[in-house]
Parts: sequence; structure tokens; C-alpha cells
Amino acid sequence: MTHRIFAPNVYLYAYHLQQKSQPKGKNPFWQNCETLLHQFTSEELTTHLDFSQPRFLLTSENQDIPFNLTDYPEIEGYLQLLQFDDSYGVFFNVGYDEKDEEDETIGNVEIDILQQFNPSNKLQFPFTESFLGETILLTLWLTRTTKQRQMDYLKELANSCYQKLFKTSTIPLAHSGELFGSSIFEYGNPRKPDESPHVLIWLFRDELADQTLQRCYNSLIDLFFFRHKVVRAFYDSREIYKKLKQDYSNLDPTLDTIQTQLDNASPNPLDNTNLRSFKTQLKQLSSDFLAYDRLLRKMKDFYTTILINSNNYNDKIEEICAILELDKEELSFWRHFGEQTAPQFQSQIAADLSYFEQGTELIQACIDSIRGIVEIDQAECERQWQRWEKERDRRYQDDLKKQEQSFLNALHAQNREFQQQLEAERQANEASEKESDRKLETLIYTISAGLGGAGIAASSSGYLTAGSQNEEITIRWIPDIHSSFHPFTVVIFISLSIGLVFGGFAWLIRRVFFPNKSPEGDRAQPRKND
Repeated sequence: MTHRIFAPNVYLYAYHLQQKSQPKGKNPFWQNCETLLHQFTSEELTTHLDFSQPRFLLTSENQDIPFNLTDYPEIEGYLQLLQFDDSYGVFFNVGYDEKDEEDETIGNVEIDILQQFNPSNKLQFPFTESFLGETILLTLWLTRTTKQRQMDYLKELANSCYQKLFKTSTIPLAHSGELFGSSIFEYGNPRKPDESPHVLIWLFRDELADQTLQRCYNSLIDLFFFRHKVVRAFYDSREIYKKLKQDYSNLDPTLDTIQTQLDNASPNPLDNTNLRSFKTQLKQLSSDFLAYDRLLRKMKDFYTTILINSNNYNDKIEEICAILELDKEELSFWRHFGEQTAPQFQSQIAADLSYFEQGTELIQACIDSIRGIVEIDQAECERQWQRWEKERDRRYQDDLKKQEQSFLNALHAQNREFQQQLEAERQANEASEKESDRKLETLIYTISAGLGGAGIAASSSGYLTAGSQNEEITIRWIPDIHSSFHPFTVVIFISLSIGLVFGGFAWLIRRVFFPNKSPEGDRAQPRKND
């Protein structure tokens, strides 16, 4: 079935975080905007950027870049760039001029014309890490022949517009209702903004909706900005949720392993393997705790972001009501997000935080337990080590005493051996002295005997030679051959000869009959050992 629509217009509201690490003019958002603009005009967007402006960033007179389609000169549009506290935004419009009451044929077109509003699907910006999101608002007038009050027909018409605009058979219709007396349909899942953009198709029945939109379209820029801040924060929180869930699921096996080690651990000062293992696990748990706690803090930051921007969203609704002088009930369609969807996001994150914060308690308890066990084991090991050192010192002292006693015994043995050697040398010296004394005594005896014999011979030598002239008898023992020597000389010689004979005879008798006789006789006794 072919539908005809009247004066369709597409409005794009897209937002991107500022990147402080890059110059303002190098933000990839500008390239995406310029790519979209080049689908309709050759005008260069980046040449008109002026970041000194507080709100609108274009230097043109009307703070926008206007254009007309070459093949459809009745279709016109413009682009504006905006700046927020921490983000950039683009407001883009393409479509037909307002309805001409005099000539309804102008702008009365086939629904296929919507394909010209989104060539190459450039209305959908890349869903990058810093991209907050976009809202695409399609407005059109219902023709007089349109079944304006039949919701099934209007729903079918809105779905057909979505399919033509995005060239897809998927229809992610999420919500529908009435806004300023006209039907409006909402597409896209706010929990999955990466899969489809936020699309609103607003079917005007009369001028009230169109006029109201023109009066508050600047406020809608902020309203959708707060909405996408909420949606993006919840989307990013799901990534943190996955990481926390994985870490939490790995926590129980880790704690069970540590508990088993704690149960089987026993302090041993000579083997600190368990202590080293506990300290390693303590460091790993501390690192895991910091990473886990960092994820929780990010989750809390997302919760805070959702809370702040949902409040801003609701405040903006009240501001629009004040501008339009309408009751809040008139904006129930837009209030649905601030009063239903955003609180659900907050509740979900709050429940996640409540659940995963138990993990920090478990990790902290485990860390405290390990620290306690380590401290106890270290104290016990130190006590055992002290006892072991005392026992080692005692054994060392005993060994020293044994070595000292062994040394003393060896020294005494050496001393005794030395004394024995000295005694043996003394006895040998005494024996030598005795032998010398005996020899001397023998010599003295011999000399004495000789001298005695010589004395005897000398005393009787007068009888050998002639006496005075009065001697009558002369006995001669010596031949006359010696008559030439003096008588005294002869007597001395004879005495010595006789002494030698007697001495030799005495020496021989002593050697034969008294070989070991001490000079001191029986009085000479050997000295006893000390």
C-alpha cells in the first residue's frame, strides 16, 4: 500500500563528548557532521567552527549552514553546531517548508521521498565510545484523506515511514501516545542504543503540534541531551556489570582455594612456603580488590550521572511547560522517560551495586583473614625460630664445651707425652751422667791406685840404688846400661811404671767385678717422676 504524506521534515539531535586529549577542532564528531552535510551540499563545516562562542559554534550570520537539494529544490535544510559543558551537539533539519494552506499540493508527496532525507544512511552516526547518542524526529502532516483517528492505520503509516527512512524491515516500535493533540510513535530500545537510534515519528493532525514544536525546539535540544546522557550512562554501566559479574563469579573458587590452604596451613620456621604463598595471594587479592572497587566506583558514577541528568530532564520538562503555559500532563509522552525509564535504570544500578558490594566485603574479609593468618604464622614462626635459635645456641655452646674439653684432653695428653719424653730424657741424662761419673771414678781409682803403687815404689826406691859411701851391700836391679841417667830420673820412671801397672790392674778389677757400681754406692737412688 502506497501512502502519501504532507510536508515531511527530519530533525536530527546528536551528541558527542568532548575529548580533552585532542584539540577541539580535531574531534571525530566534526567529521561525522561534515560527512552528513556533504550528502546535501559541498559546504565545508570545519571552516566555520568558532569555539569562542558559548552555545552555537558556527561563525555564519544565522549560526547555521543552510542548503537546498539539487534534485528537489523544494527540499531545504540547515545544520547548527552546539557546545555544552562537556559535550558537543549537532542540530540538523531537512524537509519541506511549513504547510501552505492555499495550495495543499505543495509538499504532498509519496512516502518514498523519505529516502532522500537519509542518503547512504548518514543520519546514523557511528556509535563510538565517546558518542552519547542521537534522536531523529520525523514530523509530517496527515492529509485530509488520511484516517486521522484510526490508530491502527496511523501505526502502520508510522512504521512505513520508519522503514522508508532507514531502508530496513526491522521496526523497533517501543512506545506510542498523544502529544499536543497529535499521534507520536517512539522507536528504539533505550537499553540498546547501539542497535538502533532513538526515533520519533510525529503525525500532525492540526497546527497546534507544529506551532508548539517551533516554540520549544531549542529546549528540545537540551531535553534530548539529558536523555542521551542517561541512556549512555546506563549502557556503559552494562559493560561494567559484565566485568563485575565475571569477577564475582570467579570469587567463590578463589576463596574456596584460599580457605583450603588456610585450613591445611601450619607454621614452620624452616619452611616458609605457605607464608610466601599467602603473601602472594594477599598481593593478588589486594590488586583484585582495587580493580573490583574501581569498577564499583565507576558503577556508582554512572548511577550519579543518571540521577543528575534524569533530574535535569524532568526540570527541562517543567521549563517547557512553563514556556508553553501548559499542564505537565500535556507532556506525559516525554515525561514517561523521566518518570519511568530513568528511575528503572537507577533501580537496576542500585540493585547491581547492592549485589556486587558483597564481593568487596568478601574480598576484604578474605584479605583480613589471610593477614591475620600470616601475622599469627609469622608470630608462631618467630617464637619457634627463637626457640630453635636458643636450642641451636645451646647445642653450639655444648659443642664448644666438648671441643674445648677435647682440646684440653688432647693438650693434657700431649703434656703427659711431653713429660714422659722429658722424664725419659732426664733418665737418659742421669744414666749418661752415672756412666760419666763411673768412668771418672774408675779413672780416679786407677790414678789413685797408680799413684799408690808409685808411692810404694818411690818409698822403696832407695833400696834399688846405691846409698852413701858407707853402704856395704848394693843390690842392682837395673843394668849398667842406665848408668848414664841420673838416679832421680830413674826412680821417677820406675815409680810411674809401677803406678801404671797398679792402676791398670785396679781398673781391670773394677770393670770385671763392679761394672755398674755407682760412685756413691748404694746411696745413689734414681729420682721418682713428678
